[in-house]
Amino acid sequence: MTLEEICESICLQSQMKRKVLNHEKEIDEKTLEPWYIEMYNPVLRDKAVKQIAGVLGEDPEGSKMLTVMLLRTIESYKEYQKRGISNTIFKDTMKFCTRFIEEHYEIHGSYAFVWGWWFPRQIALQEFRIGALEYEMIEQEGKKLINIHIPADADMDIKSLQQSYVEARSFFSEFFPEYEQSDMVCDSWLLSPTLRNLLPENSNIVIFQEAFDITKVKQEGDSGIRWVYGRTDIPVHELPEHTSLQKRIKTLLLEGGNVGEAYGRLKSNPWEQYY
Repeated sequence: MTLEEICESICLQSQMKRKVLNHEKEIDEKTLEPWYIEMYNPVLRDKAVKQIAGVLGEDPEGSKMLTVMLLRTIESYKEYQKRGISNTIFKDTMKFCTRFIEEHYEIHGSYAFVWGWWFPRQIALQEFRIGALEYEMIEQEGKKLINIHIPADADMDIKSLQQSYVEARSFFSEFFPEYEQSDMVCDSWLLSPTLRNLLPENSNIVIFQEAFDITKVKQEGDSGIRWVYGRTDIPVHELPEHTSLQKRIKTLLLEGGNVGEAYGRLKSNPWEQYY
């Protein structure tokens, strides 16, 4: 698969696609090879991405970094093919960058890729989009875990979530059997108990929470602001109120409260009571 074919397969915005294909002629991959190896290592990847950024130089819209990452994605595709992982999962997983470029445009009015620090997870076959959700293989304190991430465009309907979990279990059993029995965990503002006081019992978010045993709560966390309002630099009194959730969280913040976040483990039979 060529770089142009990768761009087409992930529906990369035409403006960014043109820049990526132009940068392809300028990128010297041999110079970057030492950091490519480190980029696949979860412990070293942040440092590696910073080193690559230093070599690339001025890159205000992140198109050079995106080019480097997508060139690596060509190698990822070969590994997908070798393992027999479907093209659907490949495309859905790599559309991570397309989604965030579009989000940047909606919020800031310009196309830019600023998530080069996260994309190595997908490139290194450590994180996959399976249906509604993303699943990342991690290790904590010597224990293998599957970390669940909730994309902004995830279908949070209970049937969609259930299908994603079932398909994910089957996926890891087939392609990464060492994670077949691993606990699925989630660290997110969407698990915050505070949301139960803001939303009706039948809301998708509350029902999502029902699937987890919560083990940690961080009340001062503010990661939810980024996902609910798109950015974190808006004064509280100027926060938009386009949705009921935005209105309720804004009221909470004006009263001195906070959404917070929580960590939980997926139950063995999530939402059993709904079936």
